[in-house]
Amino acid sequence: MLTCRFSDEPRAPGPPALQEGPVWTNLPDVSKLRSLKQQLDLLRGRYVGFRVESAADRDECIQVLDEVRRLELKRVKGGSVLESAAFADVDVDDLLFAVRDTADNRIVGCIRSTPAAQIATLRSSRDEYQIDKLTPELLDRTQVLTRFAVLRSHRSTLASYVIMRELYHDSLAQGRLISLQSCEPGLYATYLRLGFRPMGSVHQSSQGGFRVPMVLVHHDREYFERIGAPMLRELPRDAPLPTEATLWYRELEAREGRIDPGVAFYESDEEDAAGAPEVHEWLTDGLSDKGRTELLRNALEVNCTDGDVVIAAGDGGRFLGFVLDGVVEVRADERVVRMLGEGELFGEIALVLDRPRTVNIVAAGDDTRVLLLSQTALTRLSSGADQAQVWRNIAKVLARRLPYTT
Repeated sequence: MLTCRFSDEPRAPGPPALQEGPVWTNLPDVSKLRSLKQQLDLLRGRYVGFRVESAADRDECIQVLDEVRRLELKRVKGGSVLESAAFADVDVDDLLFAVRDTADNRIVGCIRSTPAAQIATLRSSRDEYQIDKLTPELLDRTQVLTRFAVLRSHRSTLASYVIMRELYHDSLAQGRLISLQSCEPGLYATYLRLGFRPMGSVHQSSQGGFRVPMVLVHHDREYFERIGAPMLRELPRDAPLPTEATLWYRELEAREGRIDPGVAFYESDEEDAAGAPEVHEWLTDGLSDKGRTELLRNALEVNCTDGDVVIAAGDGGRFLGFVLDGVVEVRADERVVRMLGEGELFGEIALVLDRPRTVNIVAAGDDTRVLLLSQTALTRLSSGADQAQVWRNIAKVLARRLPYTT
């Protein structure tokens, strides 16, 4: 039987490797050869990170964001792909960092940095990034990271690593102490490996779905060493480091206790493996023990409150989930077309068809808990037989739901 356990540190951090979505993470054993190719790309300087200065490069970044956010994720609801819901109505200074693939001389990814002080008076931004927890002295040396996007064709390369390294180098050079960002649960594990920590509890996004506020303390060498964060290698070895932000986070934890993000990794308990059928049986039936572990390795449990929109209509299909406890409603134009209870799968149609969601999945009750799996969980399986079995299981679920679209 599976049990839930949260840790604010990544399990088996391992060496820095590649990305899952826009950030890199550890690879399965079968990807060692691909990892070697990526290391060669890095040594040869195939990917070059840089701060965007020219109008032409900025326009190219906008094209990348448009392809990822508007066309793939279907998440742009304002007038611009650079517009952030938490500070859409405010003019802010921002820096764009990009990564260029020298093989064809085009930009394949970007990320935006915004001064936290410029959005600190907005309630929406304070809620989204937990800015109120910063001291006034730290606020002026803190940046908010948004619009991190890498073209799908380059997510199995080191493009994301290079762009994050460039941003980090620039942050150190400019004397920034802290980076804040808000991530969806499917990317939570990868941000942990990068060196981020939870800043507060998971909350409902204004556009549907969940976000976890996170913080990267730039000079916390002790923490980077403890988890094996790759940015450790970027810190200077022969110079004293600023301590203000490191001391602030430790004092925050001492005052408030370890910050509970409201999400938990879903882990296997081998002692009770022969118990009752697992809640995820519809998806994991027939998988090998290794395949089941790989599939659920970074799955996250989220506690919902009544009315939380777990999946929003119109969003891109990048994850699926199960109901652990309670009930979720499938709503089409505010009309409830189906109720899903414990163990039932949701979000599989949009993921399989790679199309926008057509319905809302809404928590019905404060005791609802869901388990979310990212799209890469399905493609990360090292066994071809396990991969085939997963898709067979999803096909069985789809066959039962021909009249419905989730």
